[in-house]
Amino acid sequence: MGPLTLVRVLARIIKPEDFIAFMISAVLGLFAASLLPQGPWAIYTFLLVYYHLFLAWMVIDADRRKGSFRPAVQAILIHLVFLTLVVTLGVERNVVPFFGLCRCCVIVLAVFERNWLFSGFRKMVEVPVLAPVSAEAASVIASATADDYDAWLQYLAQRDPLTRKPGVSIQNEYEQWMVARAKSRSAASTNESPA
Repeated sequence: MGPLTLVRVLARIIKPEDFIAFMISAVLGLFAASLLPQGPWAIYTFLLVYYHLFLAWMVIDADRRKGSFRPAVQAILIHLVFLTLVVTLGVERNVVPFFGLCRCCVIVLAVFERNWLFSGFRKMVEVPVLAPVSAEAASVIASATADDYDAWLQYLAQRDPLTRKPGVSIQNEYEQWMVARAKSRSAASTNESPA
């Protein structure tokens, strides 16, 4: 896995504005690390400032429709686990060759931490608002018979479920089907009537 592959993977995970926040976090981390004498504490400062600034941006910019924020105790424990991973990566700089190039990869941990923080137990589900039934559909549905219901069930059993348009509920599909059935009945009755 080369650096270009890593960039492609990150491009799928991180939005362009996240990349800008990533760069700003890295610059501010380098600035904070430059205030300390060169050594392990400068590296830990860089990692921690860089990680926390980017994580703060990810939490502020999170899509809250995916789930609710975890309770405070769980969030703190999750954050401590990820901080342990970040500090461990900082300690490994003496053991792993070319680790200076890999230090920026801790940003991926911020993405995972944000996803875990917002994967609470209660999912916020958007309740779709049913469109009001048109007058034509309401009158056709009101006059529906048991034969219509049997024909509807037969239609559902025979049709391919993947042919349904996205965003169309079964209720809307039923209304459209009933209106089309009523129109075909009226057209058939006018064709059969003597002229």
